[in-house]
Amino acid sequence: MSRTVRKKLIAIVETPHLKRLIDLFRQCGVTGFTVIEGREGSGLGGDWTREDVLDATEMKVVLSVMKPETAEKVFELAEPFFARYPGIIYAHDVEVVRGERF
Repeated sequence: MSRTVRKKLIAIVETPHLKRLIDLFRQCGVTGFTVIEGREGSGLGGDWTREDVLDATEMKVVLSVMKPETAEKVFELAEPFFARYPGIIYAHDVEVVRGERF
């Protein structure tokens, strides 16, 4: 089976800003994503666990695989988004089967 190179984007954002981020993804043509809870981690504010944070600062992780040109659109809009809201977004190349789905 052949493999296709796509971009996997990983975004970490506080729960109150999740809908804005998903709207940004959709505006760029992203057709699929998965949201999971951030259970614990460490950042500029130090270590944290889910039990230590309020709902307002709970973190969500958004995972998505897409064509490189779609990822570029996301990054263009994500730069001002993450300048305003806490979080991070990053990407790397991945190989996928059934590349036509992404």
